[in-house]
Amino acid sequence: MRSEKNGPVMISEAFISIEYITTRILFAYSRFPRLNKESLLPIGRTLNNPDPESWYPPGHGDFYDAFFNSGLLEMFIGSGREYCFVSNIDNLGATVDLNILNLMLNPGKGQNHEFVMEVTDKTKGDVKGGTLIQYENKIRLLEIPQVPKERVDEFKSVNKFKIFNTNNLWMRLKTIAGLVEEQRMNMEIIVNPKHLDNGINVIQLETAAGAAMKDFDGAIGE
Repeated sequence: MRSEKNGPVMISEAFISIEYITTRILFAYSRFPRLNKESLLPIGRTLNNPDPESWYPPGHGDFYDAFFNSGLLEMFIGSGREYCFVSNIDNLGATVDLNILNLMLNPGKGQNHEFVMEVTDKTKGDVKGGTLIQYENKIRLLEIPQVPKERVDEFKSVNKFKIFNTNNLWMRLKTIAGLVEEQRMNMEIIVNPKHLDNGINVIQLETAAGAAMKDFDGAIGE
């Protein structure tokens, strides 16, 4: 993430790569045990197991718990910070857009945007990326692993689904704290199958950070 504005920049790394990073890392994601696809039992039985193939980072949806448990969320709220900007490492060109922050600070009459997802026009090069749908009067993130096989072509259509999730997310800090502390964040679980080098088929249960938008008041894609 690039920023010419004053403000702390945090980096969250997976446990697999954090030991190789020389830059100061402020907090790390959790590690979850991979599950044997046949038995549904965990491959890793102990946290002391040195085999990295037994464990996986549970997707960037773990940001909320990891941020909360690190103590940084409480620290920033205590220092008067109100909002955070989260960007996926895939988007190396991410920049802080103060127009979006201004939208959150100065919403229209009767509006309150606690969460803003930056979106862009979907192109034929972005057909596998997440998009937004409206369901039960809430804006929600829809990812391709959640789509039935017979509907995948429809999901990939740039005419049917016209916007693409950049995974640049703005959110209110106090709302994150409340949702995590009260366990009211209910992100859809994505089942991600993997084949390990040792021949074992496993599944990983992951979440996407953008999927939490339905739990924030007035969440929008902008």
